[in-house]
Amino acid sequence: MFNRIVASARPQYRTVARLTQRDMPLQIAGILLVCGLCWSVGHPRVAMAVFAAVIAGEVCLNQILRRKTLFHALDTDRVILFALILCSINTVLYLFPALYLAQDPSLAVKITAMMWIMGVQVYLANTWSRVPTFLCVMLLPAMMMMVIAFFVLRQSAPLSSTTTQWGVAAGFLVLFLYSSIDTLRQHLTTEADLFKAERESKQRLAQLEESHRLDTLTGILNRRAFDVALDVMLEDRNLTGGEITVFLVDLDSFKPINDTYSHEAGDEVLIQTAERLQALIGQSGIVGRLGGDEFVCAVHDLGDTDGIMEYGVAIARTIARPIHWNARSLKIVASVGAAATGGGHLPSVQALCSAADQAMFAAKSSPSGAPVLYQPHLFAPRMTAENKQLLIESISDRSLKPYYQPKIHLPTGQIIGFEALARWERGPNEIHLPSEFIDQIDELGLQGDLMMSIANQVVGDINTMLNAGLDPGQVSLNVSEVALATYSGRQDLKNIVADNPDAAKHLTFEITEDVFIARAADTIQASIASFRELGVRISLDDFGTGFASFHHLRQLDFDELKIDTSFVAGLGHDPTAEVLVRGFLNIASGLGVSVVAEGVETQAQSRDLINMGCITAQGFLFSPAVAFAPACQQLQDQKTTLGAL
Repeated sequence: MFNRIVASARPQYRTVARLTQRDMPLQIAGILLVCGLCWSVGHPRVAMAVFAAVIAGEVCLNQILRRKTLFHALDTDRVILFALILCSINTVLYLFPALYLAQDPSLAVKITAMMWIMGVQVYLANTWSRVPTFLCVMLLPAMMMMVIAFFVLRQSAPLSSTTTQWGVAAGFLVLFLYSSIDTLRQHLTTEADLFKAERESKQRLAQLEESHRLDTLTGILNRRAFDVALDVMLEDRNLTGGEITVFLVDLDSFKPINDTYSHEAGDEVLIQTAERLQALIGQSGIVGRLGGDEFVCAVHDLGDTDGIMEYGVAIARTIARPIHWNARSLKIVASVGAAATGGGHLPSVQALCSAADQAMFAAKSSPSGAPVLYQPHLFAPRMTAENKQLLIESISDRSLKPYYQPKIHLPTGQIIGFEALARWERGPNEIHLPSEFIDQIDELGLQGDLMMSIANQVVGDINTMLNAGLDPGQVSLNVSEVALATYSGRQDLKNIVADNPDAAKHLTFEITEDVFIARAADTIQASIASFRELGVRISLDDFGTGFASFHHLRQLDFDELKIDTSFVAGLGHDPTAEVLVRGFLNIASGLGVSVVAEGVETQAQSRDLINMGCITAQGFLFSPAVAFAPACQQLQDQKTTLGAL
């Protein structure tokens, strides 16, 4: 029971402390007055004892609520419990002199006693109404004292009172009326303040709700608000007719601007892009920002396919106008995808936006960069809910697993390591390459889960090889931006490495240059440095195909450089490819890092690489990626052959 009472009073703690401190002078003055009257009618000992007890109780209550001296170590619940007890006792003490006044034969004194009890009750009801638990604790004893005083009145027949006694009674009447009016005024003031606070709170809540509707940087609708607004447009369409077209816009060249000129430049690009889209669309539709550098628009009645495409081109041209920032002219290129309701098709917000998203990605991949309109017969259907669940389960049950492509020492033909490549085993003879499921992994946001699953399996396979007496060499693992740019991803991967120190010596993390285009480039560099400290080698994958390669060579500490397949494929018939490969080898030699050539498919390519000084390669000439057991067999066969020599 006490626990329930304390729990109900806990939210009232601050209010009680404030009221007690505020009214302490008034309460001391009141008890001094009533005790003085009690003294004057012949009860000096009672008056002195009650006054001393009330003063002690008030001081103690004040000290407890402020947690002073002896009470500083008390927790909140104990403070509240003691405060409730003291408030109840103090109420009885305040009213106790009234019992002796009620026994007095003077009618004026009897009336004074009852006015004092009623006055205290009025004060309690008005002042403590906002703290109901404390009000009940004090009002109940006050009501009991009222009942007791009522029966005490009859112990002596009322007699005529002196003028002085009636004067005192009149004074108490004035005090009672003043106290009632003052406490009522304070109550009304408190109510007014609470009403004002509630009104201001509602205004702030409305402002907060409005801010939650708008993107904080650009001031246009955020994703959630856009979805709601588009849903309203679709409902209106069902009643009034007409068609709605959704355009999804992605700024292709935004990340290099952010990386090169600063985040302030990137923010200015986003702000001006939003302003341009808003000005172009005006009252004919709505504009929102999905996040990052993606925007979305919904427009009424653009007509047929030609009208939609013309509007898409207008959006692209509007965004492509140079943006001036700090005396620089920043140029932005946008990929635009569109999807229309089309006489009943794609009626939902999710379906329209998903279709526009697919069209946008098609536009991004298009050589012309022209806007693309979603047409169902031209786009492969997206994964069903069943297939999505299957993909999630495949990561969990490890049917998505690493296959191992050997890395070969070209002069001897020996295996000196592997690259772990993800494969999805959906059946005994059904193996899917990453190109067949990686888009779905990205769509479901499972990049981190997939990478951690593959990393755990690779480390386990390395330990198995070592325990079998096999030397796996350096096993490369592709590491995504998720693991490098986020604290949780980095920690998960570091835990795997730290828990397997023997395997860590054989691990190489492959990263691509594209991860440095993200805002978290500094974090990524710090992550790479921390992995190198744990003994993991770092390989720069697909070198020469990304942005600002030589700039990153200056910033990044790495151990290996991988020449991309596109350069190796040109050897023997493209002089430019040979020049570039020689240049990469010279760079690696100057930096003191090793080189691996990818995608070697012919003996001629192998000879050319050896002649240019490249001694490590991988590709279908030597072996495709194979499952763990065949990879172990390859090492075992090599070990047997070398042992026989």
